[in-house]
Amino acid sequence: MTLKKEIGIIILCGGESSRMKSPKAFLEIECVTLLERLTNIYCSAKFLNPVIILNHRFFSQPWLETINKLSIKSVVLKNQFPNLGRSHSIRLGLYLMKDKSFCFLQNIDNPDISIDLLDKMISASDEDAYVVPANNGETGHPILIGKKIIEHLSSLRSSNWILKDELKKFKRIIIDAPYNNVLLNLNTESDWEKYSEEVKNKNK
Repeated sequence: MTLKKEIGIIILCGGESSRMKSPKAFLEIECVTLLERLTNIYCSAKFLNPVIILNHRFFSQPWLETINKLSIKSVVLKNQFPNLGRSHSIRLGLYLMKDKSFCFLQNIDNPDISIDLLDKMISASDEDAYVVPANNGETGHPILIGKKIIEHLSSLRSSNWILKDELKKFKRIIIDAPYNNVLLNLNTESDWEKYSEEVKNKNK
């Protein structure tokens, strides 16, 4: 059985959120930011010290209070070069994953996760492979990568690579996730409005 301490978490929010009026990570539902919601789910699932990769420009007011709260139960890293893209954010997080057997790659854009989903992905995991959830045959997020992939991505010397292309070099394990919207992608204001309403209705 894989122990939770052997599994790392990287929450990726190093982008500019240019299509939103506010940074995605700090959008709020019932006074809780999206980043806090995601971090709380991983912490509730007993994962230790999730690593958050955050755009450097957000280390200022009005976001510092949230960052300070998150720093109590997670490691918040500053991405000084968001222009280098998602692969650079992944590399920053992987520096802290060298002792891990597995690592979840969690985008801030894909927030509909649950403890049951994470546990199901862990049960299917393999150190030589990666696990993805699927809904109606279409794969989504988060992604759970095994040790071989952690080592491979860490060995790449630049940020000039695309995760999807690198993952093609490894075995893919697909699990069915009918109870989570693993295909959800928060790209626009309307995406966010729809998602936030759904969460509020669930909490009623």
